[in-house]
Amino acid sequence: MAGKNNDHEASASAVGYLYQCRIALLIGLRAIPTNPNLSVSVERFDDVAFDATGTPAELIQTKHHIGKTGNLTNASADLWKTLLIWSKATKADSEVPFRTRFLLITTGAAPIESAAHCLRAKDGERNEEEADKILMKTATTSTSLENAEAYKLYAALLTPVRISLLKAITVLDSAPDIVNVVDELEQELYYAAPRDQVAHLVERLEGWWFAIVIKAMLSKTSIPVLAIDQRVDELREEFKRSALPVDLKNAAPPQEVIAEMDSRPFVKQLRRIEIGSARIEYAIRDFYRASEQRSRWLRQDLLVDGELEKYEQELQEAWEPRFASMTDSLPKPCSPEKKVAGGQEVFKWVEQEANFPLRTVRERFLTHGSYHILSNRKVVGWHPDFSNPEATEDQEKKK
Repeated sequence: MAGKNNDHEASASAVGYLYQCRIALLIGLRAIPTNPNLSVSVERFDDVAFDATGTPAELIQTKHHIGKTGNLTNASADLWKTLLIWSKATKADSEVPFRTRFLLITTGAAPIESAAHCLRAKDGERNEEEADKILMKTATTSTSLENAEAYKLYAALLTPVRISLLKAITVLDSAPDIVNVVDELEQELYYAAPRDQVAHLVERLEGWWFAIVIKAMLSKTSIPVLAIDQRVDELREEFKRSALPVDLKNAAPPQEVIAEMDSRPFVKQLRRIEIGSARIEYAIRDFYRASEQRSRWLRQDLLVDGELEKYEQELQEAWEPRFASMTDSLPKPCSPEKKVAGGQEVFKWVEQEANFPLRTVRERFLTHGSYHILSNRKVVGWHPDFSNPEATEDQEKKK
C-alpha cells in the first residue's frame, strides 16, 4: 500500500510540474499583446512568475488535483500554503503587494461565501475586508496542524498590511486541468495555423517550450515573452497551407534502430558497392530521419493528392538516366571491380548532388533518405546488377 501511495504522490507531483509549464506558456501567450517586455519563469520566484529585469511583477501559485476536487475551503491546505509564501514575502517587505500581483490558479472551486470566493477575479464578487475577517477567524479557531505556521504568520501581520496583501491576490478557481489547458492553448493559437493543424502546432510549440523551460530552470533564468512570440511566428510560417513543418532534421536514430537497420536491403546495397562504414552510418541516419519525418507528415494529414508518391517518382526518374548511362558505359564483358566503381559513381551523385524539394521543403536528409527508402524497396539501386538476385548471390559467394 505504501508503494502505491508513493507512486500516486510521484505521479501527482510530476503532473503538477507539467501543469506549471503549460500554465506558464498559456499566460505567456496572453501577455504578448499587452506586456511584451516581461519574462516568464517556472520555479524561480514562485511556481510561475513574470518579471521585468529580474523584479517580479506577478507571482503565480498553481494547484492541480487528480481525481478530487480540491476545493478552496477556509481551512484549505492549498489556500494556506499559498498565503504562507506570500505572507512571508509581505512580512519581509510591506511594499511588495503594491508592486506585485499574486495569482492563485487552481482546478478546485472556491465555495460561495468563502474567503477564496471573496478574492475571485470578478470585481463584483471581490471583498477583501470580508475575506480578511473569514481568514482571521479561521486562523484563530482552526486546529489544523498543517496550517499552523501559516495561521500564525498571517494573523501577526497588521490589518492594513493584510488588506493590502489581499487586494493584490486574485483567485482563479475552477481552472482547466492539465488536459484541458491544451484546449485553451489551441484557442489562443487558433489563427496561427489552418484549422485542422492547430493541434499539431500546439504540440510542436510545447515540445520547444518544455525544452527551453528546463534550460531556464537549470540556469535560474527567465524566458522573454517575446521568445514565445518569435517561436509562434516561426511555426506559423511552417504551418502555412503551402508549407510542411520540418522537425526531424537533427534527429539521431537510437542505437537499437541502427543495429536493426544494419541488415536492411539499402545497407546491403551500399556494402555491395563497397561504401565505407562512416558513409553507411550517414545513410542510416538519413534513412531514419526521412522515414520518421514522412511518417509524421502522413499521420498529421499534411500530404495530399498522392504528393509523396509523386515525389518518389521524381526521384526515380532523376535516377533512371544516370543509372542507364552508367550501365551503358561499362565494357562487355565487365569485371566486378568496374561494376562496383560504376555503382559508386551513381551513389556519389545521390550523396553529393541530388537535392529535390518536397513542396517547400528542400532538406538534404529528405532527398538522400528518400533515395535510401526507394533503395530499400529495390526500386532504385547502385550496383549494375542490384535488381538481379542471382547475380547478388554469386557476388556474395565470391566474397
